[in-house]
Amino acid sequence: MPIMTITLVMLTVILLVIGTPIAVALGLSSAVVLMIFQPVPNMQIIPQLFSEAATSFILLAVPLFILAGNLMERGTVGRNLIDFTTSIVGWATGGLGAVNIVGSMIFGGISGSSLADTATFGSILVPRMVEDGYPKDYAGAVTLTSSSLSVVIPPSILLVLAAASTQQSVARALAGGLLPGILITISLIIPNYYICKKRGYGHKVPFSIRNIIEKIGSCWTALVAPLIILGTIFSGIVTPTEGAAVAVLYILLIDGVIFKKLGWKDFVAAFKSTATLTSVILFIATSSAIANFIIAYENVPKVLAELLMNVPGGQIGFLLLMDVILLFIGMTIDASPATIIFTPLFLPIAMAIGVDPTHFIVIMVMGFALGLTTPPYGVCLFSIASVCNISMDKLVRKALPFYIAMFISLLLVTLIPQLSIFLPTIFGL
Repeated sequence: MPIMTITLVMLTVILLVIGTPIAVALGLSSAVVLMIFQPVPNMQIIPQLFSEAATSFILLAVPLFILAGNLMERGTVGRNLIDFTTSIVGWATGGLGAVNIVGSMIFGGISGSSLADTATFGSILVPRMVEDGYPKDYAGAVTLTSSSLSVVIPPSILLVLAAASTQQSVARALAGGLLPGILITISLIIPNYYICKKRGYGHKVPFSIRNIIEKIGSCWTALVAPLIILGTIFSGIVTPTEGAAVAVLYILLIDGVIFKKLGWKDFVAAFKSTATLTSVILFIATSSAIANFIIAYENVPKVLAELLMNVPGGQIGFLLLMDVILLFIGMTIDASPATIIFTPLFLPIAMAIGVDPTHFIVIMVMGFALGLTTPPYGVCLFSIASVCNISMDKLVRKALPFYIAMFISLLLVTLIPQLSIFLPTIFGL
């Protein structure tokens, strides 16, 4: 019996219940277990594990993409994306809802952060939707659920964390998220169209080619950003870490130097926010490294593999069960720690039964992305409720059709592996 792992889980749960932050709860529980059971002669293993987890070159991409998202909140890129997307799909039924969804997809192609998405679209687009005749809680629900696109569409921070924590190709994982991200976008547009048509939300505006051309001329700096970032990564010109630096440098050049839309206060606020979130993620990564050592020491992955490999239905049965498990985890634990903690645990099991690692990583991130928007612990749910001053129960009720659409997308990606491995194969990653 894996007594150390059971003790670790029990101590962690107790600490979480009394309100201890997850990184502290996990790290403290792991240290206590090592002191009590002493699987190694001394405690020198702790700084060694901390060092290995914190000094990964790949993880450098995380603070850089977080910084890019924080700078986008304060510059012109987010607003320009909204203006351009409005010119393309704003004329249709439920136009501003579609603008919100498609804009989040494009925005995610630069920032990789759902929280940056909710802050930008919640403060800019929700008021526009309300002025156009959309109920505020519905506008918030669309913004909430579409924000999940930012962690599925590359350059997703969660995909970087999942690949880095399991020694998989980050570039391949990022490419694997592109088609599933487009699928989620389409799946969200469909209920938005029918709901808006049925309830008469929004006002139609004439379609105008001239307006699109004008917006391309004025918003081109925002439109080329994802092309530059993703193009350089997928072509092999830069690594994902260097691609994150490209994203930051591009936004600094456009909004800081050329258009001078970012002042010193914006830079200080962006760097401060980035440092805070990065330190949290690294603390979680180092704490989970100790927990993963304990779990591996007791061969828990092997035990889990034996249990899960006997699930009826083979690969499909295992993956469908994982969808349910991921939803439960995503609803109770924030996506970043969930990705760091559970990807190294479940991925070896998936690979043992022949599941492509990129396919499984994308499934995990999609499951956790849905968890970002759902109660009781959806950080994007808290964010949009705060930014837009909407009660969470109203947001959840209005978001139900979109939750269903997102879950259907998760099932489709689960059942059709080519949706996540086609592009990595085409790009030769």
